[in-house]
Amino acid sequence: MKLVYHGPFWAGSTALQRLEAFGAVPGLTVLGHEAGTAPTDTATLGQRLAWRLGWPIDAARERARLLAFVAQTRPDVVLIDSSKVFGPLDLRALRAAGARLVAYYTPDDALNPRNLKAPLRASLSDWDVFFTTKSFNLPELSALGVRRPVLVGKAFDPVLHRPLSPAQVGPQFERFDLVFAGSFEAERALALQALARSGLSVVVYGGVIGGWPSGGPHPDITLRPAAFGQAYVEALHHGRLALGFLRRQSRDRITQRSLEITAAGRPMLAEKTDEHDAHFKDGRDYAGFTDIDGLIALARRYLADPAARRALGEAGRRRCLDSGYSTRARAEYMVEILDAALSAP
Repeated sequence: MKLVYHGPFWAGSTALQRLEAFGAVPGLTVLGHEAGTAPTDTATLGQRLAWRLGWPIDAARERARLLAFVAQTRPDVVLIDSSKVFGPLDLRALRAAGARLVAYYTPDDALNPRNLKAPLRASLSDWDVFFTTKSFNLPELSALGVRRPVLVGKAFDPVLHRPLSPAQVGPQFERFDLVFAGSFEAERALALQALARSGLSVVVYGGVIGGWPSGGPHPDITLRPAAFGQAYVEALHHGRLALGFLRRQSRDRITQRSLEITAAGRPMLAEKTDEHDAHFKDGRDYAGFTDIDGLIALARRYLADPAARRALGEAGRRRCLDSGYSTRARAEYMVEILDAALSAP
């Protein structure tokens, strides 16, 4: 099978991790095609307005560039990752250019208004395969006419997400009680404030720059820029415990971070959900909390017991390795699905 994979392959992106995983699948020829999507912080006012109105502007000329690339390479499958600018006519053109099958992949809540832009909404019934990492999207997509919605689990990169030694991390190794890597949400801020008020030190990597209560974050909360790739993995080692908050607006039950933290051997405190419990055993592979008081109690318990903390991190990593949560395993599964779709009448 020859696969053209169109996605945002910037350094540290999960799309780049998937591209590398596809490249390791035996019998698969994968050709990466860079989406080249303009970063949101450099988007023009018109581009921002069009996005908010649900009609994203194809500023990177994704559609024309991908069509030319497909006409040149004539793959069996075109897999488009996350882009919102491809509509029904584009899918028809890709097939006319030689693609036997056109598939979509999204790591996000596909039906969230932030993601379901007009071209994607119009093309839902035209994709041959539609991969999602959100279990609740499956019935929703079917109800909207998607022919073959497929659930693909979140993943970790086995090369990148691994335990690091104090010598590899440097003087920041476990300098703080807790670390969180992620963007700002009000619920997260409340929990982080409560942890700091209870006397614990917290470091946060991400775009947590606004929305804090009057006076800003607690003095025991250290805010740092978002980290990606190797720097992100190192950042996970800056806390004795790593926090796995979910994202309310994305209806999260588990996140990519859940797999990355545990694969890196970091003891994780995460919001308790059915999907966290399906992937990990609470109390062995991760520690689940349901409210802020429970989170503080768990943090204090594990901070006072280095052996239990170490055992939690080691068990979480073993579970990732033994259960097929890697990007390679997910890529092999997706290739199986695509191969079956190619063979279907």
